[in-house]
Amino acid sequence: MSKIMDAKVLGVYPVAPATYYMELEAPDIARLAVPGQFVHVRCSDSQDPLLRRPISIHMVSRPKGVLALLFRVVGKGTELLAQSKVGDIINLMGPLGKGFTMPLPGSRVAVAAGGIGAAPLVFLVQELAHMKCQVTVYLGAKDKKSLLCDGQFEQMEAEVVIATDDGSLGYKGTVPGVMSKHADWKRTAITYMCGPKPMMRDIASMLAEADVPGEASLEEHMGCGIGACLSCATKISHHGEVTNKRVCADGPVFPSWQVVWE
Repeated sequence: MSKIMDAKVLGVYPVAPATYYMELEAPDIARLAVPGQFVHVRCSDSQDPLLRRPISIHMVSRPKGVLALLFRVVGKGTELLAQSKVGDIINLMGPLGKGFTMPLPGSRVAVAAGGIGAAPLVFLVQELAHMKCQVTVYLGAKDKKSLLCDGQFEQMEAEVVIATDDGSLGYKGTVPGVMSKHADWKRTAITYMCGPKPMMRDIASMLAEADVPGEASLEEHMGCGIGACLSCATKISHHGEVTNKRVCADGPVFPSWQVVWE
């Protein structure tokens, strides 16, 4: 059940080019949230920008009632959010959306993250660690400076395999490229992914060929965040029938083999 609430900013600082980490005091959302869900954030007290911004839940501390967000500045709304100060009040709606399907405790799983797509996967790996799962994270970025969350994944005892487009750290190439060099993901219970669509499309194809279940967290522009405006519709194929599903309400997580990758 989602809530609309005011949350106090506990901290906000840059972690990579145009990328910010924010902590908020939001006990109700922290208590209810599951990995893969998001919050709809009001970025200004004025009507400019008018619409809220959807931001995935990066991490939570349920005992402390703290919610963490990791976001990239891409427009006026996120730019205003990045300028927030400690003690500011930000209005949130959440938690929203359908999260990831969790495996059995102790399962072996893979996680594929590209760019800012790493943000919601930290919360996922946080929960997988509590379940004593064996996790391998395939983590990609355009270069070493842009790499996100590698330290957080390592702190949760996940194996981290890095790929950068320019080869400045780890494998030179893409996440699908480095996964093609490692066969471990073929023996997992499930592979979770979030990142650029071309990356997820290629990984979804690899998973289908290897008969490995997968789930993908999609990003789309959202208006209302609750499924009423239909601005975030995406094509999903189920039993051969293609229908439009709302990323905000029916997702953002979908089985990777059901997504019509355009």
